[in-house]
Amino acid sequence: MNKQPKKVKLSQIRLETSYRNREKDLSLELSIRRDGLKVPLIVEEESENQYVLVDGYRRFYSLEFLEIEDAECIVEVVTSEEERIVKRLGIELHTKKRTSYQLERMVSRLLENEKNDAKLIASLCNVTEGTITKYIKGSDVNPDWLRRGEQTGAGRHALTDIHKLKINEETKNYIADQYIDRKINKSTVDVIKKATSEKAFKDVPEEHLKECIDQIIEQYTKNYETVKEVVCESSLRAGYTKSSHTFMHNITLNLLARIEKILNNAYYVNNLSTKQKDKLTNSLHNLLQTINPPIKWSDFPKNEQFNEVIEVEDGESLEH
Repeated sequence: MNKQPKKVKLSQIRLETSYRNREKDLSLELSIRRDGLKVPLIVEEESENQYVLVDGYRRFYSLEFLEIEDAECIVEVVTSEEERIVKRLGIELHTKKRTSYQLERMVSRLLENEKNDAKLIASLCNVTEGTITKYIKGSDVNPDWLRRGEQTGAGRHALTDIHKLKINEETKNYIADQYIDRKINKSTVDVIKKATSEKAFKDVPEEHLKECIDQIIEQYTKNYETVKEVVCESSLRAGYTKSSHTFMHNITLNLLARIEKILNNAYYVNNLSTKQKDKLTNSLHNLLQTINPPIKWSDFPKNEQFNEVIEVEDGESLEH
């Protein structure tokens, strides 16, 4: 049986805010001003006319801002701070209204009790153990990253990914700064994570790591250019258009510049096998013939073709 809401003065409600920031939600304030409080707050009764807020912090702050003195509340039996955190965490994990930073603080608070672990907390909140583990595995991330990331609104879990990259701390900080300042996003971090796990990445000298990371970011952020390339190439297959032709021409020049850069690397060229050199030579020869194909006799206009009769000793003639 559902409990009936009860009117409670906001001044009688105590807040537990050690794990969360005070927030302002203009859209919620407008909604309450227009339609009133649609969802009651959930409180626990600590004593007569004294309550502690369990769920509804954003609504509470909006009511305060609007100078509304009381609110409809579902009143529950008082428990402990830890049990209230479990209640809040269970609600937040299912509604996804809180940031990952706030959820992590709640999980961290519960883990202060040695009896709690990821499995137990997951069971109490009715979520998978993996969901809770996600908020535990980043506990050793640089606190300064977390503080700045929460301020700028950067997603929380990418900071854990950056922290766990197998590269030096200076380069990690460089990537974290880019992410926290919103110059790159989680998808870019995922690409960096994949690239830095490549075997070849381990051979990049430390003094060139930042340059390499910048190139990875640049190539990834140009991803739409790849889409445009597909479109222009398809367009040129159907017929000539100046814009598509210019775009593809510029791509071709860039590709040739990359090939030239590779061929200027003595360590690459000097270690090519004879078979590899022959294959490269044939490929380049074929490319040149594609651009400037050999002239065929049949390609000449008929009026420019001529016949020459050559007499041979037995009286027969050959026509050229």
